[in-house]
Amino acid sequence: MKRIEIKSICKVYDGPHATPKKTENGPIYLGIDAITEDGMLDPSQYAHLSEDDYVKWTKRVILQENDIVFSYEATLGRYALIPKDFYGCLGRRLAIVRNISDKINVKWLYYYFKSPEWTSFIKNQTVKGSTVDRISIESFPEYTVPLIPLEEQNKIVNVLEKIDRKISDNKEINDYLADQSSMVA
Repeated sequence: MKRIEIKSICKVYDGPHATPKKTENGPIYLGIDAITEDGMLDPSQYAHLSEDDYVKWTKRVILQENDIVFSYEATLGRYALIPKDFYGCLGRRLAIVRNISDKINVKWLYYYFKSPEWTSFIKNQTVKGSTVDRISIESFPEYTVPLIPLEEQNKIVNVLEKIDRKISDNKEINDYLADQSSMVA
């Protein structure tokens, strides 16, 4: 199977290497804790920063819909898609992959990043640090991904999105039933 370097289809940006003062409200400061293991953003874990700090923290990159945010240090292997109208910035130890090509369906790439193949690859690229493990954000653009026909990518995305929707629906039903049973008890 033909493979292609990430840098030929995407731009990779890392976030700031510091942490701003947190505020009660304002733009979202997206931390690793707000990215779930199953690849979703958890708004209950969002932190916030001031508008002034937002300007400073977005000098490198402003998050856009369908950017793939990922963790490259400490808690590795977290990936999520930035939703429409997201107003916030990257936190420490996070980076994004932004599609710049018509060869890749960004949602397919997101699902690929969650695959066992990619997880194994990243595990082999992990640098063991004295305090935290990390992958090289400098080398990340040179990593390769399969280049399959766009039509095939679209079919895969269609199936996986349906499965994700079903999982989400089932989670909502389970949460509702748990709430109902706690009210009865």
